[in-house]
Amino acid sequence: MGLDQLYQQVILDHNRSPRHYRRLEGATHSARGRDALCGDDILVELRLVEGLIEEAAFSGEACAITTASASMLMDWLPGRCPEAVLTAYEKFRDLLDDPASADCPELGPMNGLRAVSGFPARVRNALLPWRTAIEGLQRARGPAESRCD
Repeated sequence: MGLDQLYQQVILDHNRSPRHYRRLEGATHSARGRDALCGDDILVELRLVEGLIEEAAFSGEACAITTASASMLMDWLPGRCPEAVLTAYEKFRDLLDDPASADCPELGPMNGLRAVSGFPARVRNALLPWRTAIEGLQRARGPAESRCD
């Protein structure tokens, strides 16, 4: 099995069985992300404790790429501070802009989403959960001090 096929299998798996797909009780941060062109409408909910993301979840209706991206992102977020999410978003965005670039070990399975880089609408789908999570982190429902080192 080639690397592209493996990446496709990961995307399909996360779409069929999305991780952390639910409402998050006790969320301290949330945002709704929409893409009017394809109809994606997701809610990202986060719970921060002492400046670190303790738990993350998403819900809503979305295409396969948005669902897979959200599922992988929700797996990745716990234990990270908001500043680390912003830095990783930039790396993820760069990865989608240049599919020839090397994998970013920090992003783990999300490197597989580079397969959408040739399709601008799909790049938007892959970025939607990230942009929504960042918006949620910027709109706190309670005190959120950062413990990023």
